[in-house]
Amino acid sequence: MSERTFGTARRHPVKEEPNYRDAYQHDRDRVLYSSAFRRLAGVAQVAAVNEQLVLHNRLTHSLKVAQLGRRLVQHLRYRSRDKGLPEGSELNEDVVETAGLVHDIGHPPFGHIAEEVLDQRLRQVTGLEGFEGNAQSFRVVTKLARRKEEHMGLNLTRATLNAVLKYPRLKPRDSANPTTSWIDRGYGEKWSVYQTERDDFEWVRDGSGGELRSANAILMDWADDISYATHDLEVYFRAGLIPLHDLAIDKKRILKHGRRRLKRDVGFNEDLFWEQVDAIVDEFGENLKSQCWDTRENRVRMNLITSRHLSRLVETVRLVDEPPFVKIDETSQYRVAALKELTWFYVIDRPLLAIQQEGQKRIIGSLFDRLLMCLEKSPNSPNIPIHLRMIYRDIKHDDEAKEAFEGNKEARCARVVTDYICLLTEAQAVDLGKRLAGRSQSSMFGTWFN
Repeated sequence: MSERTFGTARRHPVKEEPNYRDAYQHDRDRVLYSSAFRRLAGVAQVAAVNEQLVLHNRLTHSLKVAQLGRRLVQHLRYRSRDKGLPEGSELNEDVVETAGLVHDIGHPPFGHIAEEVLDQRLRQVTGLEGFEGNAQSFRVVTKLARRKEEHMGLNLTRATLNAVLKYPRLKPRDSANPTTSWIDRGYGEKWSVYQTERDDFEWVRDGSGGELRSANAILMDWADDISYATHDLEVYFRAGLIPLHDLAIDKKRILKHGRRRLKRDVGFNEDLFWEQVDAIVDEFGENLKSQCWDTRENRVRMNLITSRHLSRLVETVRLVDEPPFVKIDETSQYRVAALKELTWFYVIDRPLLAIQQEGQKRIIGSLFDRLLMCLEKSPNSPNIPIHLRMIYRDIKHDDEAKEAFEGNKEARCARVVTDYICLLTEAQAVDLGKRLAGRSQSSMFGTWFN
């Protein structure tokens, strides 16, 4: 069987008619047209989506990751135009682009702060591994999103699902002891699959080398890092949150903050990190002089800086002949880490966001607890939204879930409630939380759920 045939195989075989789209382009369209992808417009990237400033949300971020992923493959294809891509790499523009669209599709309302709450809740339930956003994304495209009555999921190709797996493993026994070097993009320390998707995972990884990522997954992950380090940085500068024109005053504090956050990573070199922090402080200081941040002049200059970073970071990817077939320049990885640190220092770890996140934690925690109580009490009650009841019904007919939750109603209900929450926008989560708590003044007519 050729690599191309192997990559286009689907979990649920279908008769592919001659078409102007190939299997990977079908995958892209299936994701793009799904409601699970649409709802990302209502999920925060860092700051809440209801801010008046035009910031990134999970949808715009995912679109940029997808576009960058495509460009990375095109760059490699251009550089290897004489001898071609390495045999067995399965590198494909559409596959990486689709993986970029999918990579955040399972993230809950309010992003990582909600992940922490859900993880804490699920860890208390016997039979569950906790919560992991990447595992939830894999679950969405293989189980929760629906396009056919006869099977669950979007029925994506093996190559596309393999590219979605940033951390191709079920939960490790001891995830607190990392062994992989920080700069080794072939491996990662997290996990990407729940036990309820074990069969799909084993089918996807059949013939793959242990826990080594696919080349497409590495490029998707690098595209994610690049977008975070450039596009997010630009919008927060324009919003007046990151003083890129005057970073020198905070340089030592930025370095200290980054060291504290990253020093636990195996192989992290503080000296190389410092070199890149120093370089970007000088670069931004030389190009952005005005204190009036969102001026036309600064927009043009910031766009030039972002464009240079994007070009440089795309070009630092190169091909090798052995799996995982792609390598990323070490210096560029430290450059990205230094750029990302600015968002961590000025935006994520600042009191204004931290205070808001405390409220978001309460919203998600309370919503989880109330829905779980209702579902455990009476799963067919009209008090429960229909979509939640449908997820509960589907999980009862899922053979993998039956095996995982046999005789464990609490685990089954907790998984169902988590699935439901991760298909809500932030506005829906807030509204539903108010209604369940008796604090909503909204009308019952015209509501978004039934």
